Amino acid sequence: MDILDRLAKVWVVVKWLDDARWSAGASSALIPGPVFTQLSPDAQVLTHWLTYITDQQRTWEDVWSFGSPIVAEVVGEYQRINNREGVLDLLKSVTERNTDPKKVDRFSSTIQTIEGKKLNYTPRFGDHLVAIARTLYHLTGFNNSIATYLSANNAFINKFDSNKDDSMIARIAFLMYLLSYDQVPKGLTSYHLHVDEFKKDLEIHRIKIMQLQNQAELEKLYQVWFVHKRFHKRLWASVRDYVKPGSQFEVIFLQALDQANVTSISNYIRSNRSEILTHLELPGDVWNLRFNERLFDKQITSPLELRNSYSELRKRGGLNDQFYPEQFDIGFDFAPRMCDLQLEALCPFKNSSKLKQYCLGLQARQPEKAKCSITRILCGYETDCILAGCPMYHGSMYNVCSGCKIKVERIAANSVA
Repeated sequence: MDILDRLAKVWVVVKWLDDARWSAGASSALIPGPVFTQLSPDAQVLTHWLTYITDQQRTWEDVWSFGSPIVAEVVGEYQRINNREGVLDLLKSVTERNTDPKKVDRFSSTIQTIEGKKLNYTPRFGDHLVAIARTLYHLTGFNNSIATYLSANNAFINKFDSNKDDSMIARIAFLMYLLSYDQVPKGLTSYHLHVDEFKKDLEIHRIKIMQLQNQAELEKLYQVWFVHKRFHKRLWASVRDYVKPGSQFEVIFLQALDQANVTSISNYIRSNRSEILTHLELPGDVWNLRFNERLFDKQITSPLELRNSYSELRKRGGLNDQFYPEQFDIGFDFAPRMCDLQLEALCPFKNSSKLKQYCLGLQARQPEKAKCSITRILCGYETDCILAGCPMYHGSMYNVCSGCKIKVERIAANSVA
């Protein structure tokens, strides 16, 4: 089977799982704790953005249960700052210096606990401290607001050419990349030990971005970034949450834009959902990349290869705009539950699968009132039974995966060891 034909068949199941992930009946939650709920929409977006900076090589639960409530405290205090010089003082006040100079400062809550215990959170890398500091430092020039920062770059954002490989969402992602992720230096691990180094880096970074007010220079840098640097995991995971229907942060992001009078962006997002979504990139987590490698026998191994295959399929008329690369992020949940455990007998990408035996929708008299047992098994998604597009109910499973079962084979008699 041609790889693109296989991809088109796989995508039917992937889209169905992604719909379940973001459906109205799915279980979801905002950042926990009383501090976050009291923040303005714009401050809530900033909390989410800063938390995602630290979401690298650690469990989701660790980052979002322990880290995000403390980040909300930092953002709450940050809203009271009206000058750049106060940013480092704030970050020093909310962190504790590690006794090992090679290890990263620890954020510590003073007003929240978790299950009665002190709430602490240590980012894994010093790069995260730099990115957080840069973000807060630069945003002081924009009312401490991501929405205001985007508003100041409204002309650049709206310059996208829909007739080319360009989009509004890619331009927003680029501006957010510049804000936090562009050429972050290594080696800075403490706001306390490396004060002078932080001060120098923050000012250099601020001046660099301010110099890009020249629209021609900004456009030139964007074109280079789009070709060589745009596939950044945490960047796209964050931006995805701001425009994906079903995400609670999509609602908050649009509120923040509206309150900052950036209605040209918020109205475009509301009116062009399908187009916006087709330009989202797969975040490229190790899990969803491993999922793609196994499913396509290593013929699709990166977000760029998935994007190129998607573009070719669209040219052939093999996919409509209800399908888009970011949907493959379900691999983050699917791979550890299925592929890594070699649960080939329950794989929805093999026609020998026994998965239908567990479908409550096929057994229920009123399936629309049931919960979906299949999405729970495959990805851990708790959602209502949705018959539309369900590959179990409509029998649209295909034998497209070569399998994950480990094979032990006899060495041929005439082979050379």
